[in-house]
Formats: sequence, structure tokens, C-alpha cells
Amino acid sequence: MPLYYKLAKTLKVGTTYEAPKDIGYIVRRIGTDGSTDTKLVIDGKPTGPIIADIAPLHKTSSNLLGPLDLGEKYYVIPPERKFWVEGPSGAKMRIEGKIVKLMPGETFPADLLDRFSKQFKDYITYIKQSYSLGTNVTWSANQEIEIYTLTPRTIEEYLLDSYIGVKVENLSSALEEGQIALRFYYDGVPLDHLTSDPGHLGIDVKYIPYPPSDTEEEEIITLAEFPIKVLGDHTLKVTAINVSGGDLSPATDTSITVTFYALVKYLMKG
Repeated sequence: MPLYYKLAKTLKVGTTYEAPKDIGYIVRRIGTDGSTDTKLVIDGKPTGPIIADIAPLHKTSSNLLGPLDLGEKYYVIPPERKFWVEGPSGAKMRIEGKIVKLMPGETFPADLLDRFSKQFKDYITYIKQSYSLGTNVTWSANQEIEIYTLTPRTIEEYLLDSYIGVKVENLSSALEEGQIALRFYYDGVPLDHLTSDPGHLGIDVKYIPYPPSDTEEEEIITLAEFPIKVLGDHTLKVTAINVSGGDLSPATDTSITVTFYALVKYLMKG
């Protein structure tokens, strides 16, 4: 029976590592300081891209997300397999989980080899997109702007069932509750109510800030209870709407910019 030990390592871009012949790794949490797509590459095949915005190296008061918990989408590095980090120059990746130490004559557990075979098409990653209204352009009352659109290929599937966040920059005054809301559409159909009679449309972005912090919002709202599954050849659209009842102005000579973040589970079928 294998022995298990704690895994907590820092990997660096530009270095190739190799698991010993009697040791494998189960990677349960990952984080990075990479400012662009950063991937753990195992046996020459990349896993899901992450970024420091959404999966930082450390959980801090200024970003409460911390390293990404992979859950059932964990990564496996079997014995005698090379692995490395692919990303921007100088980037680091934190990997946490278990070291699997095989006893003489033992083979690597079958369930871990099964996960290893699937992990390159079945993983957690992120989506992120920004929209800017334009320098000195006012955001009109009830104006809705499109931030992000996703149409997976036939063999792909995305599941939004975790963190979502919005960053609003360059307003002339601090963002307040009840000013801007986030809306989701699936094949053109909004996933909330159709009128403002029961309250403003969408999810108040004041409650889903990026990043969640001890000065913004310590309670992280997710889509875990109400996930959105985006099937192949269908379209998810994400918008932001000014629900304040009046115009929103940018700070002088700047552009109001809205950025949407989300963690997603990606699956490529077949």
C-alpha cells in the first residue's frame, strides 16, 4: 500500500522537473504570480490555464481567493514523468497536495492513472474580459453593455459554478450598492427577471467585487447553488447594466472600465 506525505512545492518557469520512479504527486491546490496564462504541463501536455488575479500564490487581506482548490479536478503526476510550468518569464507556481510513495513492487494506483488520462480535457480554468466605454464617456441610466460572450465548440462544455467577480474602474466617485448589476443570458434569454418591478435587474456588482478583500467584501458569493452550464454550440453572454437611476460619469480624462472574472470547469468530450 502506498505511503502518503504532504506536497507543498514552488515550481518556476524555465525549469523541468521529473518525478522519481517510485514517487508520484496528487496536486489539489495551485496558485501563481503569473500575470498572464500560466499552466502546469505534465508529460508534455498542458493543464488548465490560471492567472494570479484568480488563483494567487497566497491568500491575503487584499485578495481572499487564495490558491485555487481543484476539488475533483485535481492533477496527477505519475512516477517518471516530466513536468514544468509554462507562463510568463520569471513566474512561479505553487502546488499543494499529496506525495504518493510506492513500496517495492507496487504499481501506481489505477484511480490516479485514470484521472491522469482525463485531466488534460477536464479541468478548472478561468474566463476574464473587460469593456471600456471610452474616454470621458458617460454611462447612461439603464444602458446595458456586453462584457463577455462564450460559444463553446460542439465537443466542449463550460460550467460556471464557483467564483464570479467584477471590477469597476474610473468612476468619478466610489461605487455604491444599487448602481451597477451583472446579467447573464443563455442563447439570448436572460437568467433573471425581465423587468425592474421586483427590484433592479441582475446581480449587484458591489456584492461580487474583484478581488474580494477585507476592505471590500469578505463573504465570497459564488454560483455553486445555481450553476450555469454552457453546452457546445450554445451562447453565454455577460452584460453590465447601469441600474442607478441616473448617469454615471468617469473621472476626468478616463474611461469607465468593467472587468468580469469567473472560475469555470472545462470539459472536452470524446
